[in-house]
Amino acid sequence: MPSKLFKKRVQNFEPYIPNEIDDCIKLDANESPFNLSVAVRENVMKRLNKVDYMHYPDTNADVLRESLSKYIDIPSKNIVVGNGSDEMIHVLLNTFVEPDDYVISHNPTFTMYGINTSILGGNYLEIPKSDKFKIKIDELIERANEKKAKVIMLCNPNNPTGVSTKREDIIRLLDETESIVVVDEAYIEFGGESIIDKVLEYKKLIVLRTFSKAFGAAAIRTGYLVSSEEIAKKIMAVKAPYNLNSLSQIIAEELLNDIQTIEDNIKIISAERNRVYNEIKNIEGIKAYESVANFILFEVKDAEKVFEELKKRGILIRLFKDGPLKNHLRMTIGSIYANQKFIDSIKEIIDEFDLK
Repeated sequence: MPSKLFKKRVQNFEPYIPNEIDDCIKLDANESPFNLSVAVRENVMKRLNKVDYMHYPDTNADVLRESLSKYIDIPSKNIVVGNGSDEMIHVLLNTFVEPDDYVISHNPTFTMYGINTSILGGNYLEIPKSDKFKIKIDELIERANEKKAKVIMLCNPNNPTGVSTKREDIIRLLDETESIVVVDEAYIEFGGESIIDKVLEYKKLIVLRTFSKAFGAAAIRTGYLVSSEEIAKKIMAVKAPYNLNSLSQIIAEELLNDIQTIEDNIKIISAERNRVYNEIKNIEGIKAYESVANFILFEVKDAEKVFEELKKRGILIRLFKDGPLKNHLRMTIGSIYANQKFIDSIKEIIDEFDLK
């Protein structure tokens, strides 16, 4: 196919290709170190034997939405579920953004906000953060009003920095702009201040959540959106029918029935995050940033060298090569063994290659 037939906005896009090495300690994708509990897996298998596979799944995922309603204490009519929060980002932007509309966010943050905006023909504008990766709320408000931004995207806690934004600042965005305010709370179970309780009060607030992180179910690609009833209805109309398969719906429902296990896992991950941070922040040559998510961002003199040396030792983390995160790396909190292996290895690398 001649390249000229592609949209101009996507001609320079490259596919996402994850780094993969055999038998590695995988700390690069913010996944949970905990698999589904035995009880959840057994219940799922029992239910799968009763599925009528010749029929489409429930297009509205009514049972799952009712379970989520109890979990977050928001009516099910305000909830939309889909293939991860990635699909929810795509659908909500598709619902609101027309060519030349502005979507405003902060930098650095999750790349899919900008990619989806560009595909739709919108203008994506990022406000640089402070040197401590704090969001400049005043500037964000000023630029949103200046550009008459249709949507403000806010990741909280932010990926990849792990920094959280205060509720009072998010409320300022809602009160002082005309924009739809989307708060991506993919990592909220690990820390930070949720704004989800405000969706019934603020009709232009949308909150995104996922089962991929704290729930340890990245494989089922399930996320959900919480908003006013008016927005939820319109997004239901825009999303594809039967967008979430029966298996994913069943597993998500069973995970919500096993919430005590999930909460116990979150406590372990959060304790390990704090331990790892306290260890690496004192290593000469590393500047680590305190995080309320399930990962830690840190800066070194030669991030590519550190990345490759960790890879040689069978440890895979996330490398950032360009922009404000040049020479930064992000490690996901894994098992106690994996975390200690990472700490010991990076100490060795810093010493061996004189990166202090």
